[in-house]
Amino acid sequence: MTVAEKLKHIFKSFYNRIIGKRQDPIFIVGTGRCGSTLLVDILMTNPDIQIDQNEQYDWFLPEANVKGKKHNPIYSDIVNFEITVKKSLEKWTPFYKSKLRIMMDAKMNKTNRRFFFKSPAITFMLPEIEKLYPKAKYIHLYRNGFAVARSWFKKEYFRVQDYQDNFTEDEFIIECAKYYNASILAINDFFKDLTEDQKFEISYEKLAKNPEEEINKLLKFSNVKSNCNFDFSQVKSTNFKIEKIEEPLKSNLETIMHKSLKSLHYI
Repeated sequence: MTVAEKLKHIFKSFYNRIIGKRQDPIFIVGTGRCGSTLLVDILMTNPDIQIDQNEQYDWFLPEANVKGKKHNPIYSDIVNFEITVKKSLEKWTPFYKSKLRIMMDAKMNKTNRRFFFKSPAITFMLPEIEKLYPKAKYIHLYRNGFAVARSWFKKEYFRVQDYQDNFTEDEFIIECAKYYNASILAINDFFKDLTEDQKFEISYEKLAKNPEEEINKLLKFSNVKSNCNFDFSQVKSTNFKIEKIEEPLKSNLETIMHKSLKSLHYI
């Protein structure tokens, strides 16, 4: 996108805000590795939906960067995430929030289609997001924590040398379980105060079992009338990989995630 095009979207967002025509976003929230990429792939086939595929960690969780992985103690979006969140929120000054609002509005005003935004980076920032967009809607896509912890481990551990230098394989998957538990509890707590027309919850397991039915429910919640042009026969669950987690690690993970797994009726 050229500078001129960016400025055009920014001015359009200002104008829409002034005349009260600005739409509010629909945020897809979750732990990451919960099936959100699949969900986005499906929604992108809908002609009335636009989705920004850039998760914008640099916007919402700016301290989730290489610097944190070199720190002692190490911190990132997964490991010691409390430090990452605290340091990131310190940068959320009134000026920064205004800048963030302008950038988000510019994204939304590229087209007149319903705007969805998916990013695990906003999980612990939801109260601040609500202040920016009080009328926003939220879709919580969740998945069995054993599958999520294992998936984060498989994706990140062997890719990031700093994780290998600081944790054994079992230690790192335990860190992933801690992140999952805290993420679910934070989302649950945030959802308690939302109105019914602002929140929608869907499990990965239901999405994988009855994808078209679950997507139609989601579209109705989102006030999107057109259907998704997706081949739903492609949707297959990968939760069978949970069986690869052996004891005593599996019991340790269940202890860590007990509260969140119970809240989602997995145990």
